[in-house]
Amino acid sequence: MKLAAPLLMVVSLILVHPVFSASARPTSRKPKCHEDERSALLEFKSAFFNKSSCKPYGYPVAANLESWQATEGEGGDCCAWDGVECDDETGRVIGLDLENSGLYGPIGSNASLFRLVRLRRLNLAYNDFKSSQIPSAIGNLRELTSLVLFESSFRGQIPREVLSLTNLSFLDLSDNIDLELKSPSLENLLRSLTKLEGLDLSALSVPSPLPAAIADLSNLTSLVLRGCSLQGELPVATFEMPRLETLDVSWNENLSVRMPEFRRGSPLKSLSLSETRCSGQLPSSLGNLSSLIELDITDCELSGVIPSSVGELSRLHTLHLSGNQLTGKIPPSLGKLVGLTELDLSSNQLSGEIPPSLGKLVRLTDLYLSSNQLSGEIPPSLGKLVELTDFVLCSNQLSKEIPSSLMNLAKVIYFDLSYNRLTGRIPSQISGLTSVDVLDLSHNRLEGPMPSMISGLKNLRVLTMVSNNLNGSAQFHMLMKHQSLQQLYLSFNNFSLTTKDLNVSLSKIGFLGLASCSLREFPKFLAKLDKLKWIDLSYNGISGRVPRWLLNVSTKNLVGLNLSNNSLTGFSSYPVEFKWANLRTLDLRHNGMEGPLPLPPRSIEFYLTSNNKLTGQIPPAICQLNLIQILDLASNKLLGVLPSCLGNLSSTLWTLSLHGNGFYGRIPPLQKGACKLKMVDLSDNQLEGPLPRGLSKCVGLKFLNLGNNRIADTFPSRLGSLPNLKVLILHRNKFHGVMKEPKSNHQHFPKLRIIDLSMNNFSGGLPSKYLDSWNAMKFTETDEVVYYANQMVQFTNIINLVREYDYSMTILNKGIETKYNKILEYLTVIDVSSNGFVGEIPYSIGSLTELHLLNLSNNAIAGSIPSSLRNLTKLEALDLSRNELTGKIPPELTQLMSLEFFDVSNNHLSGPIPREKQFNTFENSSYKGNLGLCGAPLTKKCNILEASLPPLSNDALVKEDSKTWIEELDWKIVLTGFTSGSVIGVVVGLNYTTRIEHWFIEKFCQGKQRRQRRRRRRRVI
Repeated sequence: MKLAAPLLMVVSLILVHPVFSASARPTSRKPKCHEDERSALLEFKSAFFNKSSCKPYGYPVAANLESWQATEGEGGDCCAWDGVECDDETGRVIGLDLENSGLYGPIGSNASLFRLVRLRRLNLAYNDFKSSQIPSAIGNLRELTSLVLFESSFRGQIPREVLSLTNLSFLDLSDNIDLELKSPSLENLLRSLTKLEGLDLSALSVPSPLPAAIADLSNLTSLVLRGCSLQGELPVATFEMPRLETLDVSWNENLSVRMPEFRRGSPLKSLSLSETRCSGQLPSSLGNLSSLIELDITDCELSGVIPSSVGELSRLHTLHLSGNQLTGKIPPSLGKLVGLTELDLSSNQLSGEIPPSLGKLVRLTDLYLSSNQLSGEIPPSLGKLVELTDFVLCSNQLSKEIPSSLMNLAKVIYFDLSYNRLTGRIPSQISGLTSVDVLDLSHNRLEGPMPSMISGLKNLRVLTMVSNNLNGSAQFHMLMKHQSLQQLYLSFNNFSLTTKDLNVSLSKIGFLGLASCSLREFPKFLAKLDKLKWIDLSYNGISGRVPRWLLNVSTKNLVGLNLSNNSLTGFSSYPVEFKWANLRTLDLRHNGMEGPLPLPPRSIEFYLTSNNKLTGQIPPAICQLNLIQILDLASNKLLGVLPSCLGNLSSTLWTLSLHGNGFYGRIPPLQKGACKLKMVDLSDNQLEGPLPRGLSKCVGLKFLNLGNNRIADTFPSRLGSLPNLKVLILHRNKFHGVMKEPKSNHQHFPKLRIIDLSMNNFSGGLPSKYLDSWNAMKFTETDEVVYYANQMVQFTNIINLVREYDYSMTILNKGIETKYNKILEYLTVIDVSSNGFVGEIPYSIGSLTELHLLNLSNNAIAGSIPSSLRNLTKLEALDLSRNELTGKIPPELTQLMSLEFFDVSNNHLSGPIPREKQFNTFENSSYKGNLGLCGAPLTKKCNILEASLPPLSNDALVKEDSKTWIEELDWKIVLTGFTSGSVIGVVVGLNYTTRIEHWFIEKFCQGKQRRQRRRRRRRVI
């Protein structure tokens, strides 16, 4: 459908130039061709014609060069040869149409073709000139009006001599992907070829803006610059060219486009702006383009609503607006586009109901409304669209029952209503979808039995009913009789499957999904399916050992086997011999498998056996798995030293999960050279020694969890250069030493969002320069979705069926050790608790505004609590307990409205406890062990002086980066009581300021005056 624009240009060529139409060749000619031109053509044939190269592109051959013969008589007249056009009066060759004629080999300026200087039209498309440059001798053909060289394997710079072809009306150099237009530039070309009516440079390298000179080509009717690496902004004048009918600048991702207000009478017939930076809103004046046949603006940056004026485009056949940020409702006026054949509004943010008026588009063949927020019922009127072949409404919020009228769509091949909220039963009239090839009703709320009439869909190749509430018998035996059925997915329903005595010997089934189908044993019919490529039997109740016969199922074809989440205890015999020579995925997770670790075939890419009871060591032969990408042996009873060769797999592995076993010894060094590791989890073992230095070469590493081992090393500052590291967990090890400030000013750990160094032996101060570099804790990531956990595992490269692979971690959250089976994409954590850190809390920690959990407890951190913590507005847990902190709890912390856990216990804090907002929810335990604190929730009351002392800005208490007039303020007031007119107490402190002294004296005098007034009132009474 994206070929429409260039096809318009080709049609124009055919209509205007008879050389491109065999039927238009003159039937009579007076003069014969000239000998010099006949000789040149024969020489050209001899040099480039290769009969074996004919029809290399599968298109019709324009000229049969075998008819070019050096004979006398009619057969030797070159004007009668295929593809040759001569002038009726002079006999000179003026046109060559040699498209797809088997021309093969490099061409240079000495080619005899360039002696035909009277050529007006030349078409060499769909030939193979073996990456030649366009010969500079092309400039000899000064009379050319049409030059067509598309997809002919030319490369390099377009020669400057093309600029001398000033008579050119049509120039098509498209789809020569190694051809470039730099010098001369596109602007040079446009200023020289002023007679151009059609220009197609698609897929060439033209890394420049489209010059304003394009507006000077007043004769231009077709401009196709698809995928040319254009930059800058598309001149608005391009839309206003007086004769332009086709404008295609799609697939130029760096080209900015803003549509103007369109005038009436515009000749535009085809407008393609897809995959550009076309932004803004669709103008309501779009309806003025009354000649428009095709509008394609997919995968751009459009916003706003679809204007109802689009319904005025009465000639429109194709409307593609998918992949934008369009909002609002689908305008009912689209129902007026009765000539529309393709409508694609998918992957936007459209809401509301599907307008019933779309049922008037009776010529529609493709309807794509998927991946929006459409709600309500599916209009029954859509059942009138009997020409539909693709009907795709998936990934919306559509509800109620499937209209039975949709079963009238007898020509539908692709029928997809998945990922909605549809209820009720599948219509029994489903047999009306007689042409359906793919039927996907998965991820809805459908109920009742599967209609037996589905077995009558003779053309059905893919049937997907996953994740519904279907019950009863699945008519499994009927489905398996289908000669055409290749993919069947019935997982996660309430089916009662009868799998015994099935005659499936002729079945072509290749993909079979029976997860959560209440199976209690392995279906015996699997043994007869020798074309199976993928089997999912997960989440059933299959128990016992894997039978020997299962290992012989489809040994030549099987690529994926999922037996996870059952009650399997092992295999029938050991060692296990897997005969599947092409097996890529083997998932045995979450069973009760015992015995040694089975060794998978060498073809394996994803091997998952976590959460079983496997014992013994990892066999060294596992290092022969040189295609492995995921190796998950976590949460078993494996032990021993990790094979030293395991590090050699780093060139293919992107996930290594061995946590929760009994491995000891050193972590094997990584293979020198390429490292593809993205996620490594070796936590909860007994590993020792330092970290492998090669980890710093794993530039794709995102997740590193080495917690709860015996690793002895200093802080791995070398990992700070990793540009993608998001999670670093080193807790409960023997890391030690000072976290030295980084020496360079470069960013260190720029993507880090979770760091857990707790329960080690780190010492020294908290390094403020590291905090300054952790930009991912300062800003919300908008350029990418942060998924640590949901790495998608593609089971096959044939269908889009995936499973999530989850990475877990355990951290201290709100005082409770919490396990995250999926690491939440928003979670941001710093935990350096239970170490030997000293010094003060860096003021700059307040810049990490994305923090959710901050734990500095169980250290020797001194000084005051910085008021900059008030900036951490997303903070949910703050633990500063068991340190040497002094001063007051900053009242500014009451601004932390998300704070659910707060602990400053066992410090040396003093003064009143703030009692506003979230602080009203914290109990005594948050403050215990601070003898100087007073006020609720503690039982110790604050005296008048403490309760009325105004809060001092903690900015005055900060040494670093502070230019305030107080460099240090360290004072304590211990007030023991008031007695008749005098203060008995002890004031300790040397660094009073005049302001504090005046405040203290003023408050004391005010108190004395109040007491005197009370005495006088008592005397009067």
